[in-house]
Amino acid sequence: MTHPNVSTALAFTVIDELARNGVRLVVLSPGSRSAAMAIAANEHPDVVARVVIDERSAAFHALGAAKGSGRPVAVLSTSGTATANFFPAVVEADMSCAPLVVLTADRPVELRGVGANQTIDQIELYGSKVRHFAAIEAPSALSDLNRTWRETVTACLAAATVGRPGPVHINIAFREPTVPVTDDGRSSGDVYPYPTGRLEFDLRPQVGANGDMPVIEGSRVLVVAGDGEYDRGRLLSQAHGRNWPVLATALSEMRGMDVVTTYHHLMSGLPDHLRPEAVLAVGSIGPSSRLEDLVDLAAERVRVDRWGRSIDPHGSATHRLSADINEVLSNQVTQADAGWLENWREADRSRRARLSVDLRASGRLSCGLIASLLNDVAWETLVVGSSLPIREVDAHLTRAGRVLANRGASGIDGLVSTALGVASQGRATVAFAGDLSLLHDSNGFLGEVEADICFVIADNDGGGLFDDLPLAVHAPDYVRLFVTPHGRDLGKLAAFHGIGYTEAGDADELAGNVRACVESGGIHIVRVPIERSADREVRAQL
Repeated sequence: MTHPNVSTALAFTVIDELARNGVRLVVLSPGSRSAAMAIAANEHPDVVARVVIDERSAAFHALGAAKGSGRPVAVLSTSGTATANFFPAVVEADMSCAPLVVLTADRPVELRGVGANQTIDQIELYGSKVRHFAAIEAPSALSDLNRTWRETVTACLAAATVGRPGPVHINIAFREPTVPVTDDGRSSGDVYPYPTGRLEFDLRPQVGANGDMPVIEGSRVLVVAGDGEYDRGRLLSQAHGRNWPVLATALSEMRGMDVVTTYHHLMSGLPDHLRPEAVLAVGSIGPSSRLEDLVDLAAERVRVDRWGRSIDPHGSATHRLSADINEVLSNQVTQADAGWLENWREADRSRRARLSVDLRASGRLSCGLIASLLNDVAWETLVVGSSLPIREVDAHLTRAGRVLANRGASGIDGLVSTALGVASQGRATVAFAGDLSLLHDSNGFLGEVEADICFVIADNDGGGLFDDLPLAVHAPDYVRLFVTPHGRDLGKLAAFHGIGYTEAGDADELAGNVRACVESGGIHIVRVPIERSADREVRAQL
């Protein structure tokens, strides 16, 4: 197989090797220097090329698709500042261990550092935030580089998916012409005569075994389940076999099992008979500072993460393990009496019943009530925005289902794009976020997106989370500087993008609207007007 020029040969080979390694989606934004890559992705039979106009949104869309599918997803940009717009999503992919493959087109070496148009230094642009960086320089038509190109791509995919997953960056320089012709009217090149077929090799390393495991001495042990890679069913079986309660965050994907979910409210006055001697915490355990306080109560504090992330925000761990939590549990010999597990179960049942009654008794639409009502909607995947939504979901979600959020760096940027990327991988997706998250990334709707997703937007005309922080009391000009009320009509935003829109005035209307949107398919926004001060009062009362 020959190609009209070396740029198209390089692009075809890179895309084909990505496909060989399991990449099925390339999200791209328009650009000239990346043209050969865009054309190759669009024409490859095993790859979907999806256009999203804004590069930052494109990167978060790819991130969401990677999280939703569990497979590596690529995002492609032209050269220059376009590449810098990927950085927020790269940071999130790094911290949340998502296999994002960043492809940046570049000018050839002779155009760098000489003031050439749309040229910046893209070498190792994302620094330590990527698992692996590789540069493919613009080749000539005189060399057979098929194996070199393919080995470079495979090494990057191995770094993105084996061991601790995460983002990788391939910077690829192209000389013109970058379209599939020998002469594009401005530049000409020689036909690339060498074969670019697939080779049989595999550079992916094998995962090594875990090291020695500590033995916990206490018997009154709590297992706190966060995000991460582990067998949920086996964890629950092993923990309950020792009469150890499992406290499961919303992002653990263990809600709906026999787990404790009201830990945040239980910690407002934890009785002595629920105080642990030891805590085993797996993965990142979410936004509740009270849950971290619960970890600190124990004499033994073991933090476990399969990917070796250092997750110990209070710096209080007695052990930090890069291991499978189930191997750690298998190594334990102590066991609590049955009362320890039952005491936690009963406290959780009692507190959950009280919370459910009090939420609805307030008669007010609140972020907590929205999270609670999502228990009654038939979604398959829930994407949750940062700030108040993730905290309320962690406090009030009880049903089983997949829950995803950009909690690596906890930013509100990229929410729309991430959710659309997730929804593109399956049906019945709901996204719960605030109005600022929606507005911050509304460019995410500017793309080729066919998805079934309902955005439930708690609209309190600004940032309500700050009302719970010292800023609300001590910051001069607090509302303008931090709440940032915008006064925008979200209905007009939906109309501009041609997506469905409804508003909910009470709990019944909200539940009905969300159900209708999920059942009908397509992209919808359900706006829920929230009064900030009333919402804060509900949280304080609970």
